[in-house]
Amino acid sequence: MNRRWGFIVSAVLGIAAFPPLSLWPLAYVAMVAFLWSATELSAEKVAGRAWVAGYVFFAGVLYWVGLNSGAPWWMSAISAALMIAILATVWSITAWAVQRTARALSVESAALIFVTLYFALEIFWGSGEMGFPWAVWGLALSGSVSSIQIAEWVDVPGLSLWVLSCNALVFLFLVRRDRRIGGIALSLIVLPILWGAWRSYQVDESDTMIRAAVVQANTDSETKWQRSGAEILLDHVAITDSLIGQHADFIAWSETAVPVPIRYRRWAADTLSSLAERTGAVLLTGATDYRLDSLGEAIPLNAAFVIRPGAHHLESSSKVHLVPFGERIPGQSVFPFLRNLHLGQAEFQSADSVVVFPTGETPPFSCLICFEVVFPEVAAEAVLGGAQFFGHITNDGWYGNSSGPYQHLALTRLRAVATRRAIVRAANTGISALVLPSGRYVTTLGFDRAGYRIGEIPARSDVTLAVRLAKVWQSIAYGLLLVVISALWMRTRRYGTSEQK
Repeated sequence: MNRRWGFIVSAVLGIAAFPPLSLWPLAYVAMVAFLWSATELSAEKVAGRAWVAGYVFFAGVLYWVGLNSGAPWWMSAISAALMIAILATVWSITAWAVQRTARALSVESAALIFVTLYFALEIFWGSGEMGFPWAVWGLALSGSVSSIQIAEWVDVPGLSLWVLSCNALVFLFLVRRDRRIGGIALSLIVLPILWGAWRSYQVDESDTMIRAAVVQANTDSETKWQRSGAEILLDHVAITDSLIGQHADFIAWSETAVPVPIRYRRWAADTLSSLAERTGAVLLTGATDYRLDSLGEAIPLNAAFVIRPGAHHLESSSKVHLVPFGERIPGQSVFPFLRNLHLGQAEFQSADSVVVFPTGETPPFSCLICFEVVFPEVAAEAVLGGAQFFGHITNDGWYGNSSGPYQHLALTRLRAVATRRAIVRAANTGISALVLPSGRYVTTLGFDRAGYRIGEIPARSDVTLAVRLAKVWQSIAYGLLLVVISALWMRTRRYGTSEQK
């Protein structure tokens, strides 16, 4: 392979491995060419070429961020370009470190730095208020149900670590031609898949099965806030009335499916209560909400409401992890003046904690709103609080029929496996789905279609290892990197570097 093109080859293979193409076997070898170029190129060239290839990779996976129709086109394009430029530094920093380590020590040491540094940078950019853990290598395995079953132990970050380790081992095998390394690489790829093929059939049934439905009204995102809330509400009611007589226990509508503050609109609350009575099902819907601060000022919330048959009150939760810059300018706790910066964001207030809706007509459950589904700690808090299944409400219509909705669905599949919880996913324009704890889909309703889907899902109460580890992945990633750097530094102190010999 021409070492000049190795980074670009890895970028192209990586894009193909991610949804919607989902050529998932490529994930195990996509970064081999990256390592080849990083260990062969000079220090003057490696970082720049890796950054360009990284830009190609992240642009190929995340280009859809620039299609956000909820903001002016130029603002969406600039924000996407800047985000991708920042993420591309993961490739340049890693390539530079790999090159320096290979020159000073060995390709084995370089491979170790590659795995731990890339993993730590992936965790870093996916954490905190500005976190966006989307184009992570664990997502590339989502096309294979068998491959993702170990997520119940290691969650999505652990899947990324697995993929990076496999790439490093394949690279070392090609460089050293050592059959032992090849055997380890093959075993590390094949054995978890074989175990996953068996395990995926053990988790999709329980003593308590729920008949759940999703309603997809296919309300165009660009005109949603221009139509009356009553019209949109009646669109959802008409579809939901088709479920009467089908014995649904739980029905989910999408994020802000009712674009009015239900709590303060009696007609909307009465309409929903009547609908819950007619269907006999618990109804989950997204809607706007407000709370008053100490000065009596209304603070907007991105909320979910639960309406139960026969109940005369609303239950609600609101979004814990807001989309940075889209729903809130991050950093306001440190720099309060940022709340006065208006870039077209909704400027919601985040909730303090996850809400688990108590047992009633259904077992206890929790609602994940939009991209909360990608954060292990959010879902883990709900599971530890007693949630036995999830509702997931979202509106991916802002990004059209791009890669975004397909990747979001795939990330929902990964969250189902990591928590071993079924997920009832309602998306405004699609893709809605009932996702089993194995990650299999009971049913889906594709993009840009109106209708409903119904099926049975299990309620589960077990707690996976991934849930228990959800809040320590940063410590694990940074700890691994620190251990590796310390070990390599001690080695150089004792034996010197290759350049000194």
